[in-house]
Amino acid sequence: MKKWIILFIVFLSINVYADTSTRVVTFNRCVDGDTAVFNVDNEEVKFRFLAIDTPETVHPTKAVEEFGKDASEYTCTKLTNATEIIVEYENSNKTDKYGRSLGWIWVDGSLLQKELIDVGYAKVAYIYGKYRYTESLCLAQSIARKEKYGLWHDSDDEGYCLTVDLTGVTDNINYDGIHDYENITEEEKKTYETLKKIDKVQSKINDYIDNNSEKVMSYMYYAFIGIGIVFVLIKEFKK
Repeated sequence: MKKWIILFIVFLSINVYADTSTRVVTFNRCVDGDTAVFNVDNEEVKFRFLAIDTPETVHPTKAVEEFGKDASEYTCTKLTNATEIIVEYENSNKTDKYGRSLGWIWVDGSLLQKELIDVGYAKVAYIYGKYRYTESLCLAQSIARKEKYGLWHDSDDEGYCLTVDLTGVTDNINYDGIHDYENITEEEKKTYETLKKIDKVQSKINDYIDNNSEKVMSYMYYAFIGIGIVFVLIKEFKK
């Protein structure tokens, strides 16, 4: 009984307080520098790497851009040779308008988005909310831009980062908070598997709420009325 109470508390904590969640995935195939397909729970899922944009390689309306091939090869090499790939979601923004999943891509303990920016193959872009590592990526971009790495050799367009004040900003990109699934104890692994199942249920609940917001608000309205009636009845019976 105690175990289920603890799990219920953990579930509530994740549901109410967590801004991010993680998922161990396996590599399926590359698309380009900022897009890849991973296997998630035995399903193929296309991921657009959150908060960055790499030059185009193949596009129906755009020409191949300088460093597009370099970015694609860099990403494909990293993912193909990876021992561990973990996707970290921003729960406030899990998919884009094309239905692609969005996430931070951790490859063997290193954030792939930051690596691409460090070598000048990507810019910070497509920011639609307050994301966990945005300021740190802008900090990395400022260094790559100063050193004229990659695409910065003939460009000075900072894009989104032009609006970001980097005064006092420090790098908060830290793998310590991400599960290293291959190197944890069996007990930790069981707990992690339980949390993965909880996360899956939570994702379904969040999807249902997103797609049925009016219905959910209606349920909450009647639930509050019901709770109010119960409290009134309790007070009356105590008299």
